[in-house]
Amino acid sequence: MSSWTPLLPTLMVGTERQGGPLPEWPGEVGELIAQVGAHANGPAEAVLRVAAVLAPCLLAGVQPGAAPNAPPAPADADQRPAPPAALLPLLQWALQDGPARLHLLVMETLAAAGYRLPPVLLPLALDLGRRSTALRAALLRALGERGLWLAAQREEWRYAAGAAGDEPQDTHWTDGTLEQRRAFLLHERRMAPAAARERLAQALPELPAKERVELLPVLQARIGPEDEPLLERCRADRSREVRDLAVQLLMQVDGAAHTRRAQGRLAALLRSTDSRKGPGWALDAPTAVAPDWEADQIVPVRPQHDSLGDRAWWLYQLVRQVPVGWWTAQTGLAPAQLLQWAATTDWAEALSRGWLDALAATREPDWCEAFLAALRPDAAGRANPLSPRSAQLLQWLPQERRERHWQRHVDEAQLPLAVLLSACLDGQGLGLPLSQAMTRLVLARARDGKLKEDYGARPLLAEFCAVIHPDCLDDFATVTQFQRDGETASHADAMTAVSQAVALRRALHHLPRLTSRTP
Repeated sequence: MSSWTPLLPTLMVGTERQGGPLPEWPGEVGELIAQVGAHANGPAEAVLRVAAVLAPCLLAGVQPGAAPNAPPAPADADQRPAPPAALLPLLQWALQDGPARLHLLVMETLAAAGYRLPPVLLPLALDLGRRSTALRAALLRALGERGLWLAAQREEWRYAAGAAGDEPQDTHWTDGTLEQRRAFLLHERRMAPAAARERLAQALPELPAKERVELLPVLQARIGPEDEPLLERCRADRSREVRDLAVQLLMQVDGAAHTRRAQGRLAALLRSTDSRKGPGWALDAPTAVAPDWEADQIVPVRPQHDSLGDRAWWLYQLVRQVPVGWWTAQTGLAPAQLLQWAATTDWAEALSRGWLDALAATREPDWCEAFLAALRPDAAGRANPLSPRSAQLLQWLPQERRERHWQRHVDEAQLPLAVLLSACLDGQGLGLPLSQAMTRLVLARARDGKLKEDYGARPLLAEFCAVIHPDCLDDFATVTQFQRDGETASHADAMTAVSQAVALRRALHHLPRLTSRTP
C-alpha cells in the first residue's frame, strides 16, 4: 500500500465533500504530519500540509511506519563522480518527461563514460527501473554505491539491491530476481558455456514455467551440438511454450536429430517436376498424421479458429520446424523465387506462415529481404495481410540492410517515424545517411507547415532525437524554428521536447570520458 493511500478518498472528492479529520500515519513521519497539520487553516490547507511532508519523505525513500531498531549502515563511498552540475537540469528533464529511449541513453552514456547518476535523481531513476525491466541492466551500471544502498531501503526498489559491480555475483543466481538470474546465467554462458548449461539443467526441473521460458533462450549464446541433449529433454517439457523454444533452438544446432527428422518429412512431400516452362517443384501436403509426429511437437488437431484446413495445418507445422535455408539448398531457388513459387501452390498460407515462424529462429537476411519485398502494397495499393510482420522482419536484418528499407520510404517522401522507431533496437542509433535523409524530410515538412498537422509523427520527434546520428543534431534542432500562426499548445510542447532532447544529446556526446572501458 502506498503512503498516499489514506489520503486518496479526500483527494478524489475534495475536502468540501470529504469532511472530518484526516487519517493518521504511524512513526516519526506521522508525528511530523501531526505537528504541521495542527497549524493548518482549514481542511484544504491541512491536506496540502500532509502532501508537503509525504512528498519529500517518499523521494528520500522514507516510508511512514515504526522506525527500525537501528538505522541502516551508511552507504559506501561512491567510486565514480557525478556528471558536471550543468548537466543536471537536462538529466532531470530526460528522466521525468523524456521518452524511454532517452532514459536508456542517459544510463548507458553515464556508465560508459565513468560517471554515476547524481544523488537527487536516484529515487526517480529507481522508480523508472521498477516500471521498466528493459532499463534495469543499464540503470544498475549507473547507480553508484549510494544508489545501490538506497535500493535496499525500499521494497519496490530491491530489484537493484546488492547488484554492485560490472559482473554478476553468485548471489544474483541464488537470491536475485529473475532478471538478475538471467543476467548471471548469460554472463556465465559467454564465459563458460558448459558450466552455464549444467547450471541451467540442474535448475530447470524446479523452476516455474515462466522462469523456464525466460532462462532457456540463454543457450542461444554460443549454441552448439553439446546443447542438443538438454534441448531434447526440454522438448518434453510440461509447458508448450518451453517445448516450442526448444525446437527453435534446435534449429540453430547443426545436424540436430530433431531437425533432420523434420527435413526428412518435408523431403518426402517435395518433388521436382518438368513442364513446358522447364524444371520446377511440386508440394503435396500430408494426408494423415504419422504416429511419431506428436512426440515432435506436431499437434494433430487443428484449432477451430485457425484459417488453415487440416492438411494445410499439418504442413504448416512441418515447415515451421525446418530452417529456411534447407529450402534454398534443396530446390536451388532463391528466397524471392520460393515465395513466388509458394503463391502458385494450394498451400501458400501454410508455407508463408511456416517460413516466417522458422525465420524467427534463424533470421536469415536474404529471406527477410524477400518477405519485406512481398509485403509491400501491390500496384492497386492493397497491402498484403502479412504486412504487420514487416517491423519484426526489419528487426531481424543487420542494421545496414535494415536502413536501406527505411531509406526507400524516405525517398518516396514518406515519414516512417513510427515504423523506424519500432524496428530500431534499444540502444541502437541510425547511420549517418539515413539520419541526414530523415532530417531533410522532417525539415521540409516543417517548412511547408505540414508537420504541425501530422499528429502521428509530431509526438515521436523527441524520441527520434535519441536515435539520430550526432552529426545531424544541429540541423535537426532547427525544426523548432518553423512555427506558424495558430500554433497549438501540443505542437509547442513537442517542439520544446525536441529542443530539450537535442540539448541533452549534445551534452552527452561531448561529455568528457573518465574511462575507456565500457561496463
